[in-house]
Amino acid sequence: MSRPVLRRRTRGAFAIWVALYTLIVVLPLPLALIRLDPGRGFWINFSVALGFVGLSMFGLQFAMAARSAAVVHPVGMDIVLGFHRQMAYLATVFVFAHPIILFVVDTQFLGLLDVFTSPLRAKFAVASCVLLLVIIGLSVFRQRLHISYEAWQATHAVLAVAVVVTALLHVLLVGYYVREWWEQTLWIVLSAAFVGLGVWVRLVKPLLRRRKPWVVESIDHDVDEVTTITIRRVDVGAADDAPGRGTAGAFHFDPGQFAWLQARRSPFAITYHPFSISSSAERPGRISFSIKAKERFSHDVAGLEPGDRMFVDGPFGAFVLPESGPIVCIGAGVGVTPLLSMLETLADRGDSRRCELWLGNRSEGSIPCLAQITALEPRLNLEVVHVLSRPGEGWEGARGHIDADFIRSRLPEVAAGSTFCICGPDSLMDAVEHVLAEQGVRPDAIRSERFGMV
Repeated sequence: MSRPVLRRRTRGAFAIWVALYTLIVVLPLPLALIRLDPGRGFWINFSVALGFVGLSMFGLQFAMAARSAAVVHPVGMDIVLGFHRQMAYLATVFVFAHPIILFVVDTQFLGLLDVFTSPLRAKFAVASCVLLLVIIGLSVFRQRLHISYEAWQATHAVLAVAVVVTALLHVLLVGYYVREWWEQTLWIVLSAAFVGLGVWVRLVKPLLRRRKPWVVESIDHDVDEVTTITIRRVDVGAADDAPGRGTAGAFHFDPGQFAWLQARRSPFAITYHPFSISSSAERPGRISFSIKAKERFSHDVAGLEPGDRMFVDGPFGAFVLPESGPIVCIGAGVGVTPLLSMLETLADRGDSRRCELWLGNRSEGSIPCLAQITALEPRLNLEVVHVLSRPGEGWEGARGHIDADFIRSRLPEVAAGSTFCICGPDSLMDAVEHVLAEQGVRPDAIRSERFGMV
């Protein structure tokens, strides 16, 4: 995944976040760096240190994937999950460096690979490493193996727990580095934190969602296999749909954010799906999502019916409407959905700031949410520019793609002090972010969030 542009506030939050992460990761280092036995040399202790660091990093993977507001909101889910992936690779290097160094220092350790004759502690170590390779392989090659997102998410969760548990059992059975009271206390605290996080994610949060279910209110089928689903909380009535009306049962979010959805299943189900909210934040009694059929759940959305029960986890995301100043919304396909939430919110607030929407699609008949876009134009100080790659013969608008040349041609007409809000395929976002930076647009005036994150 390409690195998203970080705003100034986000960069500061990310620096603090990384510093805290590093502090937790290095906590176990004293266990291995203290020379407890003259018979153990530096390289053995060093290899164990790498193993402990890798194990701590894998434990923290649960925190990054837990969709905690404290972790996600400061920087955005796309950055958190991107960091999650990169740290998984680095942790794997540390974990495998541990046995490799041992094998180089003393070839007798190679005998521990024989799971039929090796002690139980070695069996757990081998099992953890094998499971780790499986989980990484399934994640990297999921699409090539034609594994559905639902199946991958379930196996990923189970295998991740198995990797950490077998590794912890290996550490406990070795015993050498967990003899002292402070060593035992450290691992008890870390293990309790990981278990507590799992209980929060898999039991407490689903129980809270179960108390506040949602219900499908309407389903609208749009062009190009796009379906707009509107849902409301069961305890929110029709009168609560007025703009700006706040209720105890409302779902308060910032325009541009997204939520994870589950339909027709228990709130304890492992699989939830992330989608951007496309409705106004000023109408918190109901929220809408415009979803393009892709994998299992996005296909199943079209088959939902009014009255079907749903569960929502969120909101999430640091990709939000700028508080002031002109904005330029740039998107392609269903990447328009969070941008629509921003524009709908501005319209409901009566905000007269200058807005532009540059939207790329294939043809006139493939523009998602066109009726919603058209209805927004008279309500806002809004200019809409549709860019079509394969338009019909009568098309008089822009042709081609939203690429570097298009951005350069439009920039001279953009209002001074504009903030650019970008959402779409990685190729579009890469091109737009690059050319905006090239043209001297300030980093904190570029806001984006990647959708190829799961």
